[in-house]
Amino acid sequence: MEAVKAILQGLDVLLVLPTGGGKSLTYQLPALTSPSGFAVVISPLIALAKDQVEDCLDRDIDAALWNSETDEVVKTRLVQDISCSEPATKVLYTTPESLAMPRLLDALKEAAAAGCLTLFGVDEAHCVSQWGHDFRPAYLALASLRSNFPDVPILALTASCTPAVRHSILDVLCMGASAVKLQASANRPNIAYEVRYKELVGSQDDLLRDLLEFIRAAPGACGIVFARLRKTCDWLAGMLCDADIDAAAYHAGRDAAQRLRTQRDWTQGATNVVVATVAFGMGIDKADVRWVVHWDAPGSLEALYQESGRAGRDGLPSRSIVYVSHAELQQMRSLERGERR
Repeated sequence: MEAVKAILQGLDVLLVLPTGGGKSLTYQLPALTSPSGFAVVISPLIALAKDQVEDCLDRDIDAALWNSETDEVVKTRLVQDISCSEPATKVLYTTPESLAMPRLLDALKEAAAAGCLTLFGVDEAHCVSQWGHDFRPAYLALASLRSNFPDVPILALTASCTPAVRHSILDVLCMGASAVKLQASANRPNIAYEVRYKELVGSQDDLLRDLLEFIRAAPGACGIVFARLRKTCDWLAGMLCDADIDAAAYHAGRDAAQRLRTQRDWTQGATNVVVATVAFGMGIDKADVRWVVHWDAPGSLEALYQESGRAGRDGLPSRSIVYVSHAELQQMRSLERGERR
């Protein structure tokens, strides 16, 4: 509630809250308490934004989506809605790229001038730092939010971030010295963490047998296996299926329809295990994930926390298993030393 109070006072907020901690309420409540207000939430992935819209609609919150896949008729209707004195839309989800489009930007400026734009929420805000300098330059363009909307508070949300990432978020989003910085404990006591060294487990076949034994020890349990490469996802999913485990691969090499079907099957319990690259973990909201396995070492401790945090959202005992080799650890240390220079 501290974050909500700060937003209602017109202050920028950086909120670091563990996965499953109710981050979405912090941008929904200010909009819902304002008769004529609505929030804009900037989401990193279209699939994630779709899930968030569906979740809002299931709870009778008027939510809408604006991205590259949105029909022009829908966009026209949304422009008309958010430009009126009392918009029906309470939460508008979009992407950094779509937010830069003049049509949407102009409509939001009009809404802000009328006092209807309650806040900008930047979901999974660590992407500002991790993706903005690489393959998503539109994240860096979010710096213009402060100049275009000087009176609209910005709420940056993430499950975890290092001091360096926190500084980057505050810097890129031009959140001034008055920004409120809130951080809850990152402890997830219901998740048991375990590292399994690949050299001690044995060969590739031994590793696969070890994974199968782990999965079979809890038949029917819902889980995620993260792998670095797409071909590894396909291979592992195939091997699990051959072992009579309901599994499917998810990565950017699959077409959108396949990815959506895989995600829905897994969310609804038709598939128990998803073998995926890290993009799948972004914003996954499924309470009964009992385990998360990293087939390869995660990119950082922060990434491990983010990705393993998909497990145990219901508070029940869950597990995180990381398979790591000496070579992977050396590579991670080398990268870390390079970042410090």
